[in-house]
Amino acid sequence: MNFIRKITNSDALKHIVDLPENLRNQDVELIILPIGDPSPFKQAIPASPTAKGALKQYANLDLIQYEQDAWEKGVQEKHEHR
Repeated sequence: MNFIRKITNSDALKHIVDLPENLRNQDVELIILPIGDPSPFKQAIPASPTAKGALKQYANLDLIQYEQDAWEKGVQEKHEHR
């Protein structure tokens, strides 16, 4: 079995793993082992569909040109009397 064993400062790992406070700012041993076959207890997380484009079928192509500044105009109309 191939593995990697390395002594390094824990500061080099702070962007990779969340270390407990008592392991920070000191030398630690890093061991990397292959997991082999995936665990039978670990379930694959199915990809969730996104909402991007879900309402595309309802788009009115004639109105898209007005979307760019619609919010700004709506706020201006609502509050212009102040």
